[in-house]
Amino acid sequence: MAITETKPPEAPQTEGASESSPTGRRPGELESLIGTADHTTIGRLYVGFSLLLVVAGLIARVLIGLDGATDNGILGSVWALVNNSSLVALVFLGVVPLLVGIATIIVPLQVGSPTIAFPRAAALAMWTWLISAAVFITSMALDGGIGGNDFDASVLGNASFGAIVVSLALASVCIATTVVTHRPAGLTLARTPLFAWSMLVASAVWILSFGSAIAWSVIGHLGADSAPALLDNFAVGLGWLLRGPAAYMLAIPVLGLAGDAISAATGRPLRNYGTFQALIAFYGVFSFGAWAQSPESVDTLLWALWALAIMVPLLGLLGGLAESMRHGPVRITAAVVGSLLALVNLLLAGLVGLLMALDTAGSGNLFDFGPLQLGTAQTILVFTAALAGGLAALAHWSPQVWGTQVNDQMAAASIGAVDVGGGIVGLTLLIEVLVQAGGKDTADAIFGGFEAAGAVIALAGVVASLFAYLGASREESVGDGDDEPVVGLTLEWQVPSPAIAGARTAELPVIDSPYPFHESEEDA
Repeated sequence: MAITETKPPEAPQTEGASESSPTGRRPGELESLIGTADHTTIGRLYVGFSLLLVVAGLIARVLIGLDGATDNGILGSVWALVNNSSLVALVFLGVVPLLVGIATIIVPLQVGSPTIAFPRAAALAMWTWLISAAVFITSMALDGGIGGNDFDASVLGNASFGAIVVSLALASVCIATTVVTHRPAGLTLARTPLFAWSMLVASAVWILSFGSAIAWSVIGHLGADSAPALLDNFAVGLGWLLRGPAAYMLAIPVLGLAGDAISAATGRPLRNYGTFQALIAFYGVFSFGAWAQSPESVDTLLWALWALAIMVPLLGLLGGLAESMRHGPVRITAAVVGSLLALVNLLLAGLVGLLMALDTAGSGNLFDFGPLQLGTAQTILVFTAALAGGLAALAHWSPQVWGTQVNDQMAAASIGAVDVGGGIVGLTLLIEVLVQAGGKDTADAIFGGFEAAGAVIALAGVVASLFAYLGASREESVGDGDDEPVVGLTLEWQVPSPAIAGARTAELPVIDSPYPFHESEEDA
């Protein structure tokens, strides 16, 4: 185990000073919160704020749908601003920090570490992300953001977006370092729990991809001299983040969650564990899209093959999970429902990629639509999968995150609403592109109505989840009390609830299995 931070020498206390402070003054709750290096507190802050920002982003998508249903009667000239900025917000203010927050809490627990690597850096990343998110929203209100008309506000939006990406990359470094260096004796990478493994893969892909995004943000900040020029810089240099293959990287952690949720629901280890790790790694490779930044790269055979290859690890993972579930009873939990529905949404996103690849193979004339037009539909579907997976993870690890078991039925219903609502939005955008191929005019009002309805359903699911988790965080019973919580087979289940940094029930023995709790039960 590598040591990433050392404790500074204790300062001598003055007479009458308390143990909590050299000056005798105990820090207040706000001071303690701002100065915390507890990875569980940092993660909970990520989760809470990101879910609130997801709500705001989905409200914006509702307005976009209603604007289409009323023939641009709501947003008017700010449609481009709201459309572009809401997509950026849903991804970089919403689902990515949500998954980062969950990983910040759970990954150290899964690998048996008392803390996250570089805890001060993890705290810095969280506060930088939150402040930058506030600045980005302010720039939107000033007609900037992504696609606004005011140049100064657009510069502010571009700079804040770059800071957001920097902070998420720093958080990813902390998570990846924890997995690589903070494992106890015997817990090799081949035995790392699947969620922690998927976060290692995701962190590697995110760091590489975000590095390129940061460079383009700097280029736009230095080279653009107008709001339209900043929008062009985003479309050319950063638009690839919101279409395949890069869009798939949002959902890498969902694959690991699905494996952990199934093993916990069945009470049995997954067979062929190394195969599951390999499938997640291959999915990560095929979700790396920084090489396909220019719009011209979409019109290549390599891009078409890359878009098709993502389906192989997805189908392999689904097959492996189905094989694991058929060997005995399975407890249907919110985590199982949410993770499997998330994989279905990923398959739908893969269908969009298939259409884009086929059109590319036909030199853009096979279906007579531009492949880039489908990017928004693909991003919405992948976002939905990642959001549903994140909510499923919060339900699965509810004792560690909130302190009590969340109402499983309520959590499952809310996650299902997110999946259905997001699926409606994504499929509506897909169908609209297909039926309007070749410049055909169709009933935009109908498509706008469906998009607004889907966004409302997804929004209701997120709000219901917030109420369920808020009740659990207050240690109130949100169910009827008859449900027994699911207990997994990996190390995060050996800490008290709710989890805090450094808490363990006992010293860890040498780990000789990916599922040490299952092995100990068999030995007993």
